[in-house]
Amino acid sequence: MRLEGWNHVPLGYGADFDVRAAPAWLRLWFRTPFLDRFAYPRMVERGFGYLRPHPGVAPADREEVGPGWRFRPDGYRPPGSVAELR
Repeated sequence: MRLEGWNHVPLGYGADFDVRAAPAWLRLWFRTPFLDRFAYPRMVERGFGYLRPHPGVAPADREEVGPGWRFRPDGYRPPGSVAELR
């Protein structure tokens, strides 16, 4: 069985999921052991799955991306991941 986001990510990309932006019911499902694997395709379908191309893979060698996936811009850093020192 192929589950988008769980055991399949398009070749040549890395996946990231914006769980904090998802509705509460999907966040809970995403964090439930064993059932979480079925939440990944829903995250992708609802637009909470993001792809970033691997730097060493040529564009011609990357797999075609299915519906629902979004792309992170270059240089993106998640909010709260970097703090300035004062």
